[in-house]
Amino acid sequence: MIRSLLLRARASAEDRRIAAWVKKSFGVRPSNFTLYRQALRHSSAVPDDRPDLANNERLEFLGDAVLDAVVGSLLFEKYPKEGEGFLTRMRSKLVSRQQLNELAHRVGIEHVIESNVTRGHETSVPGNALEATFGALYLDKGFDKARKAIVRLIASQYDLRALEKEDRDNKSRLLEWGQKNKKRVEFHLTEEGGRGGRGKTYVAEVKVDGQVQGKGRGNSKKKAEQEAADQAFAEIQERRSQGRGRGRGRAPRRSADRPESD
Repeated sequence: MIRSLLLRARASAEDRRIAAWVKKSFGVRPSNFTLYRQALRHSSAVPDDRPDLANNERLEFLGDAVLDAVVGSLLFEKYPKEGEGFLTRMRSKLVSRQQLNELAHRVGIEHVIESNVTRGHETSVPGNALEATFGALYLDKGFDKARKAIVRLIASQYDLRALEKEDRDNKSRLLEWGQKNKKRVEFHLTEEGGRGGRGKTYVAEVKVDGQVQGKGRGNSKKKAEQEAADQAFAEIQERRSQGRGRGRGRAPRRSADRPESD
């Protein structure tokens, strides 16, 4: 009896914490807490003796589709005179894996997520949980309310006008190519201590579907990532020119023209 009451109190406290986070991040009150608990539960947090406890992978799959539909619709309506290339670039800036991880941290998802993956090895865990939460929102509230909640989140965290003005450099091209061709493009940064008091050096790796395609170094995060993107971009272009890399997508183009379609 006492154990049952304690478990119920614990569950209630967890629900209150999740409800407060969802309300703050999305402006809605959860109705089905089971969905949100599942969305925030990474597979590493599922005990071996609880195979009935669902992780967030299925909801992540659904949330990815919901996010694509919401962002696609948002950009289509906001930029009625822009072409497919511009819309694809803008979408890649908003829904890339790196951007989702950053957005997840901005809304403090680490305070509600269940995961036994250590912080240094978590890779895409935060962004995946955020996508799964989008899926939970859709199932709990329907598409219209989920759309409004996601648009509200994007508007509160990003300045679309600033994104419009970003230079279309190789990093942007690489992210656009990955988004267009369903390739997972991820940038990973580490820091090295400076020599002789000269400050930090940043080392960046860019991975395409988990494979390292480029590395870069610089005295700023941006410079290191751009160097890594330049290397990856050149590698992809070289494989394409040699007739290899005829997989799921084409390499991004160097010009600022409209990207090629598959």
